[in-house]
Amino acid sequence: MEPFFEIRNLSRSFGGIEALKNLSFTVDEAEILGIAGPNGSGKSTLFNAITQIPFGASSGLVLFRGRRIEKASDIAIARMGIVRTFQRETAFESLSCVDNILVAVEQTLGARGGEAERLADEASETVGFPKNFHNLPAADLPVFYRKQLMLATAVAQKPKLLLLDEPASSLFDHEIDRVRDTIWRLNALGVTILLIEHVLPLLTCLSSRLLVLEQGTRIALGPVEETIRAPAVIEAFLGKPEGTA
Repeated sequence: MEPFFEIRNLSRSFGGIEALKNLSFTVDEAEILGIAGPNGSGKSTLFNAITQIPFGASSGLVLFRGRRIEKASDIAIARMGIVRTFQRETAFESLSCVDNILVAVEQTLGARGGEAERLADEASETVGFPKNFHNLPAADLPVFYRKQLMLATAVAQKPKLLLLDEPASSLFDHEIDRVRDTIWRLNALGVTILLIEHVLPLLTCLSSRLLVLEQGTRIALGPVEETIRAPAVIEAFLGKPEGTA
């Protein structure tokens, strides 16, 4: 049986710099796969290459339910059910919060009018974005609610595979707890999730497996407890012990 999602020998180069090097892994349906690595290890580049936002891979295959998608457009990929969020809170700041969601569902799902509004309401409820914020300009939201709006916009597009890029960055502990609960809720609804996160307690408690990257290459992949103890992973995050070559 074909994997639900597969990356095969994926590479991305920028001139002479290889940001991803022959990366391969699979993802099971309804899994939460955590992705870790030092800054500059290629984590966000991987999400870019998968979604074609803002660029695709230089070489290699991206397969969704056995179908090659690495040459598809960003809109086509979203319409297949692969949706992402970003490290920085992205929104059309001059639009209201609800209009941000409506623009996305119209473009991806072709939903308009009452149907689009229903999708916006459902997504807001699912992620805990207050409905009484819907008519506020997105620019007026504090960081936590900007992140919630970005997540609600993604969820309203009915993702089958959701790529979350540091959803807990810059948040307080109680806000991180809410992010954790939201991700669990989405996964319980059947959404498969790829999760990049530097808040390691959040990443390790949510993930069934952990993929660790360093300088664009895979250095570990496996069950969380086993992977975080791997010597290559410890070295990537903490450096080599003193006295070693």
